[in-house]
Amino acid sequence: MSAILSIARREFSAYFTTATGYVVLGMFAAISGMAFTLSLLGYAKMSLAPTAYGYTATPDFAESFLSPYLVFCGTLIMFLAPLITMRLVAEEKHRGTMELLHTWPLRDRDIIFGKYLAALGVVSLMLLIIAVHLILVGVMSPMEPAVLIFGMLTVFLMGAAFISLGLFISSITRNQITSGTITFGLSLLLYIVGNLSEQLPEGNPAPAAWPGILQQVVGRVYALFRGLSLELPVDAHAREMALGVVLPKDIGYYILFSAFFLFLTFRAFESRNWRA
Repeated sequence: MSAILSIARREFSAYFTTATGYVVLGMFAAISGMAFTLSLLGYAKMSLAPTAYGYTATPDFAESFLSPYLVFCGTLIMFLAPLITMRLVAEEKHRGTMELLHTWPLRDRDIIFGKYLAALGVVSLMLLIIAVHLILVGVMSPMEPAVLIFGMLTVFLMGAAFISLGLFISSITRNQITSGTITFGLSLLLYIVGNLSEQLPEGNPAPAAWPGILQQVVGRVYALFRGLSLELPVDAHAREMALGVVLPKDIGYYILFSAFFLFLTFRAFESRNWRA
């Protein structure tokens, strides 16, 4: 554990000995702050004239403001995660310092978990920014503690998932720009798939003129594809959690997502031994 914490401290301090940490936190603070202000103003307008927005009464605060804002913050981390993770392993390889790390009495798990914790430390600082926004709202409109706790947990789990993906990509590349680009591309692909899958019809797309057996096969394949498309996007499991509605499958999804890419990162590190 001491080795993991040593790596984590080293990597975390590296974010702020360069401009990376300040740029990431500055961008997050600016964008999330604008989103918070616009969302709050929008909710205020809906509250003053709910019928003009299709509501029969004052819209629910958590459903109309809090949940969309928190999901947006989690999605924002998705686009900033490449900046956080792109240098973690790829830059070590590029500079030749990865071999130096392996000469120390460190195991692969010490390096991987240490770097992962350092990146999660940056995500935790983002959560502090969100906490300031929520405290401001809580002063004006008291909220249930469960909603706040699980809302913050939602953002953290989303961040942990994106960080694990970025760490894996960084472990299989030798250039941080390449790592950041691939991580951003994959994250964006997941986001697009989630939005497109919601537009897919529920019914069987096979034409009625096709034979019955073929229609059944197409229907089952399509249902499987649609189901995976709806469940795969990271933000799809955050909407209910941000409202304080916690389902085991949602928490399990984020844990399995992070564990899967951490597992792949371990395999990427082990491939070094195979090549040797």
